Amino acid sequence: MNTNDLFSLRGRAALITGGSRGIGRMIAAGFLAQGARVYISARKAAACDSTARELSSMGTCVSLPADVSTVAGAHALVAAYSKHESTLDILVNNAGAAWGAPYDEFPESGWDKVVDLNLKTPFFLTQALTPLLRRGATDHLAKVINIASIDGISVNPQETYSYAASKAGLIQLTRRMALKLAPERI
Repeated sequence: MNTNDLFSLRGRAALITGGSRGIGRMIAAGFLAQGARVYISARKAAACDSTARELSSMGTCVSLPADVSTVAGAHALVAAYSKHESTLDILVNNAGAAWGAPYDEFPESGWDKVVDLNLKTPFFLTQALTPLLRRGATDHLAKVINIASIDGISVNPQETYSYAASKAGLIQLTRRMALKLAPERI
């Protein structure tokens, strides 16, 4: 094997939520550098479109704006992606949110927003994309990458209760989903 091909993603399709900025954008750029076709999703359509245009200089990068904080939004993203590809090789569940407030004042709305996006979305989006991931697992494994946080392992001094809980939950959810999906080459 040529060492230049060691990390090649040529011929593979990747979908990255939260792909318009930060870690998601960096992952998208890395996958493009290795030859993948990349689809990025973000809630803000203008930012998603702009990032896809910029990253397209490196390879195929398509903007699929979507609000994946609800199951309906996740299904809309799957439908949009399916107009371009019939298989999926790599799913990166990166979209996330945080909320900080004092313990005595922490609102239910802050809890729900963070837990829904950080914990519920990775499960239901992966579930909806599993048929495409199965079709992607041919001569290679399909991948699901859930972006957690050190805050899911250790406590920091900030009062981000729902964020820490959601990231700890995502770590355990990833383990549980792996028991189901790994035998299917995902």
